[in-house]
Amino acid sequence: MAAQAIVLEQHSDAGGRSATLETAIRSLVSLSYVHGRFRVDMPVVLPSGSSATVTICPEGGGETFMVTDDGAALFEVTSGAFSEPIFSRVARERCARYGAKFDGGTMLYLRVHADQLRGAIVTMANLMKEVVDETVNRSLHQNMRQIDLELWDKLERAFAGCQVERRVHLFGESTASHEFSAVVTTSQGLIAFDTFSAQGNSINSVFVKMADISRGDAPPKGFAVTKRVADIGPKLNLINTVAQVIEVGIETRDLHRLALAA
Repeated sequence: MAAQAIVLEQHSDAGGRSATLETAIRSLVSLSYVHGRFRVDMPVVLPSGSSATVTICPEGGGETFMVTDDGAALFEVTSGAFSEPIFSRVARERCARYGAKFDGGTMLYLRVHADQLRGAIVTMANLMKEVVDETVNRSLHQNMRQIDLELWDKLERAFAGCQVERRVHLFGESTASHEFSAVVTTSQGLIAFDTFSAQGNSINSVFVKMADISRGDAPPKGFAVTKRVADIGPKLNLINTVAQVIEVGIETRDLHRLALAA
């Protein structure tokens, strides 16, 4: 921090103004004018990596303004193949909380006066991020719930003579407790199953859990279960170092054979 302060001081005038810093700050926000609408790119990053763009439309001869996301939040959600019905529920919840309107696809503030404009723009950018983030979280939870249900059904059929437990906590070498989707107790020992998706946080989570339990004195056999292995990408190799990766659609007999293989 001290080194950074020295650098800024070297680029400051006697009044403490830093042209370098001011240029950087100005670049955080950009303004464009497209088809009668102002678009402000805000320093708020959405899950895709794009900036939250807030649209401002003059109303009533310019006396008031409409501030809207212009459907950008919905586009962010559908582009990522997340649930549109979940988006609609989340958008209605958050818009009610922030005093905004939601017309089914667009979030907006109407009749915003000039002295309210700054606050409305900042709030809309934050609203976009909140709605998209929560939609992604709920969509992933819903998808994982569906995978869990399919896995549980398959395990109970594949290991009819064994104890199949759902939502089990196991301790790893770090002594941390990790929740696994299912644990099967067989004559050969424990087999731990955990479901995951192609999302970065989900991949990291299953890796950490499987790696931790694999370092114990008598580690259970680990299976990381996902919908489509092909969707995981390069990090598949990382997970394969700590667990066997299988698809939830695996045939019951193949699941039984793999799980009990030496």
